[in-house]
Amino acid sequence: NGIPANPEARLNFFVSKVKRNLHVVLAFSPVGDTFRIRARRFPGLVNNTVIDKFHPWPRDALVSVAERFLEDVEMNGPDDVKKSLSLHMAEEHLSVAKMSQHFLESQRRYNYVT
Repeated sequence: NGIPANPEARLNFFVSKVKRNLHVVLAFSPVGDTFRIRARRFPGLVNNTVIDKFHPWPRDALVSVAERFLEDVEMNGPDDVKKSLSLHMAEEHLSVAKMSQHFLESQRRYNYVT
């Protein structure tokens, strides 16, 4: 039932466990040439892997997140100040994303909005 007491059997057992259970997460920024160069040099980094590309947030989601963050903030003034501020924060985020696209088209440089 157990592992034979010789070093080769122990090593084989260890390697089989590692192969079965080891998971690796690598995070690379797509900014600049570094990722492109590494992907060309080490094609195994991108073959059989998952690459997540994040899509833009819709306005309603941005407003909802802003409202949640502002829930515990105490503010003086009318009751609708938090709602107006949430709408403003969402609009700022969307306008920066729009200008980032313009920046990419005019300067051929990326600006990521998260």
